Order: sequence, then C-alpha cells, then structure tokens
Amino acid sequence: MSLDSHRRPQESRDIGSSDVSVLHADIAAPHEPGEFAEARAAERAETARQSAIAARTVASHAHNAADCRSLLAMLGLDAMAGKRAGGQL
Repeated sequence: MSLDSHRRPQESRDIGSSDVSVLHADIAAPHEPGEFAEARAAERAETARQSAIAARTVASHAHNAADCRSLLAMLGLDAMAGKRAGGQL
C-alpha cells in the first residue's frame, strides 16, 4: 500500500477577490491610533517598576556597597532607579 493512498484528496478552488477581502478583514483588526503607544508606555512603566524592585531586593541582600554595585552591574540593574522608586513601590 502506498503512502499516497492515505492522503486526502486536495480540493482545488480559486480564491476570488471577495474571498480575499474577507480574509483581509479577519486579519486586520481595527485599532485605535494611540492604542499601541499606550500599551508600549504601560509596558515601559511596568518594566521600570520591576527593575526598581529588583534593584532594591539586590541592595537589601548585598553585604556592602561594593557588593551591591557588583551585583547590580552583573544583573544590568540601575541603583538610582531603586532609590528613585523608594516609596512608590
């Protein structure tokens, strides 16, 4: 028995212009002009908040200032972000 005998027969059909417009309408969902900018701004703010929390957590576990600077540098965190966010977290 050949492998071809188990395949489904392919349906052949031309796609008309009305089908293409329906497909395009399904793919291109409408968005507000500022929607993506707002989402990106919200993501940047959340990333900054999480980085500040991480910097403060690292600082609280460091043995001394040199250890803190070293750990923050290894993790790519900004010590000033943690200080600025102090009471805002």
